Amino acid sequence: MLLGLHCSVRQGFLEALRYAESLKAQALQILPYRRHVDPEEEDYAGFARQLQNSCVKKIYVHSRFVPNLALRDEKKRLSSSARLSRELSLAARLQAEAFILHLGAYSEGESALSGISLVARSISEAYREAEKTIPLCVENVPGGGRRLGGTLEELASFAEALQRENFKISLSFCLDTAHAWAAGYSISDAEGMSRFLERAAAFLGKENIRLFHLNDTRAEFNSHRESHSLWGRGVLGLEGLRFLLAAKDFLDCSGILESPKPDEAERLNFKELQRLNSLV
Repeated sequence: MLLGLHCSVRQGFLEALRYAESLKAQALQILPYRRHVDPEEEDYAGFARQLQNSCVKKIYVHSRFVPNLALRDEKKRLSSSARLSRELSLAARLQAEAFILHLGAYSEGESALSGISLVARSISEAYREAEKTIPLCVENVPGGGRRLGGTLEELASFAEALQRENFKISLSFCLDTAHAWAAGYSISDAEGMSRFLERAAAFLGKENIRLFHLNDTRAEFNSHRESHSLWGRGVLGLEGLRFLLAAKDFLDCSGILESPKPDEAERLNFKELQRLNSLV
């Protein structure tokens, strides 16, 4: 698996890339822009120059905003679709493999099925309006309440709904280990991880699973809580992780560590992840 990590763009795209390179990462996940700051031409040009001879081979851009793509409130839905369109255009300029998106939540009184249909429509609209396009990578979430994408079945239903929109979008999936655990998938040991990967391949198609977020978590099993943690500080342990890193069907995928903050603990955690990966 190609290992990388999520890096802050607070100091710009180039500094994020250099931080990843300092850890000999092969993949990098970033946000499409700094808060309240639009990227300039030199931001893209400098990033592209650095990439030419970089150890980082895969770039992923994660949505910065929490989407409202499934809401019945048309004003909020269209506003969210417009924001997505802008982020897609920005992400495409970063030579990214894919744009990572959560499906968001559907409106109170509606159903998950109707919400999924609205998400598919909103995303198709955003792609039609975007100046540049980029493959879409939809991420699983902890689920609970009205949040969409907590189950593999919902992710598969979204893929079907997107096809019905008659607008071709290159779609793949990102599976987050912390989110899967919080959504009720027992992945802390080899047997549980094996079952999860088999179900994911059956529902989504193994060829469509291109990215993993490799996160430990402090959240209780099936709690639907978001609580990322460094490996060894959460409840998952390493057995399931080792199985995932060694899974032959996913050796060509990228694995991103999303840590609470970039510090020495994160660096050591990432190096341990690299060591485990080298043993498979």
